[in-house]
Amino acid sequence: MGARDGAAYLAGLHDVREIWLDGERVKDVTRDPRLARGIRSIAALYDLQLEPSRVAEMTYISPTSGERVGLSHIQPRSIDDLVRRRNMIKTWAEWSGGMLGRSPDYLNAMVMGCAANADYFAHNDPAYAQNIQRYYELVREQDLCLTHTLVAPR
Repeated sequence: MGARDGAAYLAGLHDVREIWLDGERVKDVTRDPRLARGIRSIAALYDLQLEPSRVAEMTYISPTSGERVGLSHIQPRSIDDLVRRRNMIKTWAEWSGGMLGRSPDYLNAMVMGCAANADYFAHNDPAYAQNIQRYYELVREQDLCLTHTLVAPR
């Protein structure tokens, strides 16, 4: 699949997941007035990475699929890789005016960092190293948008 555009991101939100807000099930997160604008902002980031004039600075060739994937997933092997990734992240941050505190690049970089240190995960069981590597490749190849929470939902 590789790097996706905004339409693919939006389409990916139409699945069987259940989202509940204020005691009410949200039928379509892409149209709900409480969520839709933020969702469209994330979709715009995905569109930005595939603009023809930016695709080389926003993506790179996947080492496994050969397809273009988001540059936030790159495991840096050189200073140039770090600069390219920084510039990609800066482009997204500038586009949003810094108002998207957890754009997709945030957890992409975290998952990539875990996969780059798969040996650490193997200390208790080699399967853990394989698991983080497979998860990283899944996230990279499908250009997933991950999030997290630091509080228990009520």
